[in-house]
Amino acid sequence: MDMSSTGRQFGVLHLIGKDRTGILQEASAFVSDRGGTIEEGISHTLSTEAIVILYVSGSSKQLNMIEQESSKLGETLQLISLFSRINDKQAVTDRDTLPLTLRISSPDFAGLVASITLFFTRHSLDIVEHHTHKSPLPGTQGLFTYRHKFTVLLPPEFKRKAFIAELDQLAMDQKFIRDDISHSDFY
Repeated sequence: MDMSSTGRQFGVLHLIGKDRTGILQEASAFVSDRGGTIEEGISHTLSTEAIVILYVSGSSKQLNMIEQESSKLGETLQLISLFSRINDKQAVTDRDTLPLTLRISSPDFAGLVASITLFFTRHSLDIVEHHTHKSPLPGTQGLFTYRHKFTVLLPPEFKRKAFIAELDQLAMDQKFIRDDISHSDFY
């Protein structure tokens, strides 16, 4: 791992999930309690979702603690918590990613999750979160709808409009409803 001339190392802590009061405060205290320094922080609230990106620095020992215990922070905050090392703070702009949350609804059918997963894989996007919720359809006997929520991280050079057009075509072909795509800079 490369270090700056001061011996400090650098990392990025991503927190993604349902928004609530105190996320930034608790995440900042988590980094500080382990001896890390927040070099820069970015937070967004998109509808009911929170996205917090903290660029942190510290000694190797301090960043190891932050990395090893970041899953505990995620559990406490009920958020996805991802930590990655970077060579230096300047490299952040080269690696910055934009979280994207996609929500879809459909009747149950075999292959829906596989189709969406394949779609993301074809675009070289890793799914960092997936939730499925089954609900009975009102006024029906035994019919259910499934709501899926997928979160991926997009690189900054990602061709968003072409991606949405292809996703909308997939929704028509597979007969699911694309409920929502959340990211303030997506369009």
